[in-house]
Amino acid sequence: MLRKLSKVQEEALGRLRINVGRRRPVATMAASRTRFWTSLGLAMRAALGALLSSAFLTHATAERGTWACFPDWYILGGVSFIAVSCVIACGHNVGATMCQMFQQKLGVALAFGFNALLFSNFQPRLFQTQDEVDASVADGTLLRITKSFSGEPYYVNNRDLFTVLPFTMAFNALVLVLPFASGTRKFAMVNNLFFALTVVSPNSYKDASKLKNASLALYQSPTIVQNLCIYMCLGFIGVLLSFLVIWVPYPIFAIRQLQELTLATPATVEELLHMMVDAYCFKKKGVEHMHILRVKLRRKLELATAQKDAMLALVDDAWWEQCLGLDVALGFKKTVTKPYVELFASVLNSLRAMSHALQLERDGRLHQPLIQALRQDVCAIETQALALLREIVGLVNDARVDLQLTRAKALESQLQSLLLRFHATQSELLSHMQPTTADVQANMPLHLFVFALQALCTAMIEFPDALRLKNHNTSTRVLHFLVRALKEFVDPAKYTAYRFQTAGRVWLALLLASLLSVYVFGYSATTATTIAYIMGNQIGGSFGISLFRAAGVVAGVIVPSIALFFICSYGGEHMAVVVVFRDAFLFFWVTVSMYVKWQGGLDAYAGLVSAFITVGVLLPDEVCPAPGSLTSYANVVQAMLAVLLIVGVELLLWPESAFILVRKNVQKHLRLCQTAFAALFEHNVRATGPMDATALAAVRAVVLAAAPAVLKEQEVLRKEAIFEPRLWHPPFSQPRYAKIMDACDQLLTNTVILFKLMLWSQHHSRPSPATPAALTTTERAIHDAFDSLHVLFGLQYWNADADQMALFAQVQEAFRHADKNGNGELDASDVRALLLHVFEQAGAVPGDALETYVRDFMDVVDPQRSGKVAFAEFTAALENGLLLEVEVLPRPKVVAPDVAVDASPFLTPRASDEALEEQEAGVRRAYDILNVEGCSLLETAETMRRDFAAWLLDGRRFQRLPMEELVLLHSLLSAVNGIAHDLAVLEEVAAHP
Repeated sequence: MLRKLSKVQEEALGRLRINVGRRRPVATMAASRTRFWTSLGLAMRAALGALLSSAFLTHATAERGTWACFPDWYILGGVSFIAVSCVIACGHNVGATMCQMFQQKLGVALAFGFNALLFSNFQPRLFQTQDEVDASVADGTLLRITKSFSGEPYYVNNRDLFTVLPFTMAFNALVLVLPFASGTRKFAMVNNLFFALTVVSPNSYKDASKLKNASLALYQSPTIVQNLCIYMCLGFIGVLLSFLVIWVPYPIFAIRQLQELTLATPATVEELLHMMVDAYCFKKKGVEHMHILRVKLRRKLELATAQKDAMLALVDDAWWEQCLGLDVALGFKKTVTKPYVELFASVLNSLRAMSHALQLERDGRLHQPLIQALRQDVCAIETQALALLREIVGLVNDARVDLQLTRAKALESQLQSLLLRFHATQSELLSHMQPTTADVQANMPLHLFVFALQALCTAMIEFPDALRLKNHNTSTRVLHFLVRALKEFVDPAKYTAYRFQTAGRVWLALLLASLLSVYVFGYSATTATTIAYIMGNQIGGSFGISLFRAAGVVAGVIVPSIALFFICSYGGEHMAVVVVFRDAFLFFWVTVSMYVKWQGGLDAYAGLVSAFITVGVLLPDEVCPAPGSLTSYANVVQAMLAVLLIVGVELLLWPESAFILVRKNVQKHLRLCQTAFAALFEHNVRATGPMDATALAAVRAVVLAAAPAVLKEQEVLRKEAIFEPRLWHPPFSQPRYAKIMDACDQLLTNTVILFKLMLWSQHHSRPSPATPAALTTTERAIHDAFDSLHVLFGLQYWNADADQMALFAQVQEAFRHADKNGNGELDASDVRALLLHVFEQAGAVPGDALETYVRDFMDVVDPQRSGKVAFAEFTAALENGLLLEVEVLPRPKVVAPDVAVDASPFLTPRASDEALEEQEAGVRRAYDILNVEGCSLLETAETMRRDFAAWLLDGRRFQRLPMEELVLLHSLLSAVNGIAHDLAVLEEVAAHP
């Protein structure tokens, strides 16, 4: 016998179709293995480039000079610079490699132009006779260094050195301060230092123990400038080799990678959207019990975010490939693809809002009837939205500028149908079910879910119109790019205090390294150039970065030096055998180092440092150092000395601790979110028209760019803090700061919801209704919480322990509870309420003496007799031991118990009071003002929701408001409540170890 179906089941009767969807492998190759092979392939390409570079070190016969590939008048050496340039320029695709090529070429060209101008007008002194040498030594112009690291004496021309060095360091200072790219800055300084320290040396380039032969034209200024030009060409050869190896055995195009990720976005959105719709509309239990779903949703959102970040990075790489004309060959248009990536980011934000609504849902009394009525509409919108997204992706992949969407109208009408059905069903339920304010509050997540779904669809529907507003003219865009790049050099915002601090540290380290290179290492530029290569403005503290620099230097110097020693020792006279084994080890070690770099993580920087130092060690100008030579050992010492100089300078000048940087980062993130909240809340609650374009652009920059970037830095800093020594800092708790980061991320999600509400109201501008006054109270409480957290993560508590921060949080909470009107000051009425609460806790009544107690309390806490108690005065009183004691007398006839205010730090107890206490033996109990029963911010948010629910039910206002306003207000309250909850979590986590 068939079971009778319910009315809802009869309406939802359907048919089953068994189909085959996208393949989901379970026991196949893990993603980590795919990444392994990808990183290994990129590393082997870089090693191949280094191997090809070694061919340029081929020595010529004695008749042709030193080098087979260069003119016989080239005497500077340093041919291994080809391999160094090649390794550093290697990117993960053609576009990234071209970017590095451009930066390196620009840096090398800047250094060449400056030094060519300098040495065209300045000729280093050449000594014609021994008498000139003796006279110069006598007057101090020429200094003979007898105790050098190499063990061989050499000369230093002090006059030439201190003539050239100021110009060299001025150039370095200019490069450090100006907003050049990292690669440009690095190679400009490296080449500038090498040119200056090599050319200014009075010693022969082949034998440092002898002075230059003045009779040779090789050391004259014109020939020196020609040598500088050849060295510049070495860098150009290196970057060309890096460009060559990215094409071997097959080219890796950023455009193709971006197109693949773009085509994969509909599947990503489909999986997430289907999970959320299925869980929200068809779930059988609350999300708090759906552990697997929560974990899966979080993981899928993280993967989708990583996919979006990869697409944004590839957009920049694709721009460089576009310069080669590859966009035409590969069917790509950046002005179409980049807006689509931004659309994908907007869709992800909407999906996060839906996930947030899913987690807030608690299955109230109105939820199931509403969901049953809206279920089919939501599923239809899901299907049509995914179909529209696939249509958009297809047109974007075809590089279409004018998108004509065939499915947009149907989706738009379906959205309107959903809102109408939602409004009708909700009005009917609220009219007949006699709902309470709790029922209305429980219904808020559903409105947020519907709003997020609508925002997701609206972003796709409006995408063609936004795309048509873009400038697709290539020549105009190139002109705008050049103008924007030039404006950066005169933009005051680029010249921050942090930039000048970093420049000062690097400049001082380079100056010290240059002096050591001259007076200790015989004009060897290794120490100075190593600093220029590895010192910069990376994110992180001084300790962690220095650790990775040292690890890279050790891996790049010690192991290759040992290998080169054994190869040369056992290779003997067979130079071909030496070259084969040296090149084999070079290929292996560069592959290992670059693999570490391409795998990413905190040690990626160490891998890069190891790779480019390795090629410098294994590819000297001489294949094998002379027996007994200290060349390899000198490389180790100079490279490690560079690291020690970096560590010393960074610890002496503005040292940065990862502990403090994390707290600064949280503080900055909170300030950005507070700024956005102030603007968005004000507009959503009080504005009646669209937001000003300038204000909108500022808020958009904060919510969609600045705040997410700060969060990314926070993750890097949190991981780096592992490597920092304790010293005077309290222990760094990784789990604690992981919770703080989660709360910051959720705070940003709720801020993005407010931003989307503002964007939605731009197109549905209506006069805002008279919302409850609790909204204004909540706004003040949220700003107060933001300010408190700003102090808690600020300078005052950088080195505080958990107890100190907990005490501050307790004082803040106690003051908030006492400040009933929220004006930031306690008056007599607030104190009266506080003391009444104390008596209630003690189970007594104050009787007629309450006003006396209030005056006594104010006398103690308000020393200025202003009648108002500020937070600072309240805090000072508590820090000095303010204690309230209630004594309940045993005699039943006593109506008003005596209350003693222990204010010994301020007042001296009277003798009569002491005598009275001795005579009367009551039950005395101390009351700590800091023992508050709850979080005032959460209580304020709860009051806001309750007042809004009562306001909505009053006079059946829900029937008179349009559905758009209802969705806006419910979603607004959900977002504001979420922000309040996130701030409360931050306070709780920050105040606990």
